[in-house]
Amino acid sequence: MALSTLIQELQKQYQLDKREIEVVMTYVLKINTAGLFIYDKELQQPQLDTIHQLLEKRQQGIPFAYLTGTKDFWSLSLNVNEYTLIPRPETELIVEYVLEKTPSDFDGSILDLGTGTGAIALSLALERPKANIFAIDQCSKCVATAMSNKDKYQLTNVTVLQSNWFENLTGKRFDFVISNPPYIAKDDCHLSNLQFEPRSALVADKKGYSDLEHIINHAKHHMTKTAQLILEHGYNQSEVVQQKLKSNCYLNVKSHRDLAGIQRITTADAPKSCY
Repeated sequence: MALSTLIQELQKQYQLDKREIEVVMTYVLKINTAGLFIYDKELQQPQLDTIHQLLEKRQQGIPFAYLTGTKDFWSLSLNVNEYTLIPRPETELIVEYVLEKTPSDFDGSILDLGTGTGAIALSLALERPKANIFAIDQCSKCVATAMSNKDKYQLTNVTVLQSNWFENLTGKRFDFVISNPPYIAKDDCHLSNLQFEPRSALVADKKGYSDLEHIINHAKHHMTKTAQLILEHGYNQSEVVQQKLKSNCYLNVKSHRDLAGIQRITTADAPKSCY
């Protein structure tokens, strides 16, 4: 059977978009999308069985990243699992910002809080090989995943640690403190679309602000005099985050828009009053 005919039949059977069928097939057959048009081999039964198994799970709403165990971020293909948040393209704005603020030979220190897969920390480690980067997460499963991604790319300038935010960082200071923390309120309607991702990486108390607030309150004690704090937050949270930063004496507070025009991250300089 021609692949085009099989794809049509699978579309009807699973009521999925053609693109979703193609992604599963390219994954199973280990080819790119263009390869689907020239693939001339007969599919073996184990391949067909795997395609059906994956499509059944996708039909249930399980994200592709959890089906394949990988997700592309920046220039990396990261290992992901049900314990880690799936890295989003929007979060690459943090990487872009740090790269804009640092030279290629930057040899300062960077802290990535709540690293998950290690997406931000490892992307920066790849681009700034002389930097000293710490990737922190309180979840041991996330720490193991970040370690596996670090080893995958043989990045020696990253230290992955288990810590509840700043708990195990006593006495350490950094030139950049970065975080994409949980920031969704418990009753947010968008959670229905994120049912397969870990709640601990998504939801925060105080209407989504508790972790952001904790980081803002404590980051200043772990920043060098010229350091910057970079926080990702929700689409409607920039104003409150700015207020919390200013009330904690942070300087040059500013929010930045992603490609969709949403104020995705807010940055601030270390408070001079801390020193």
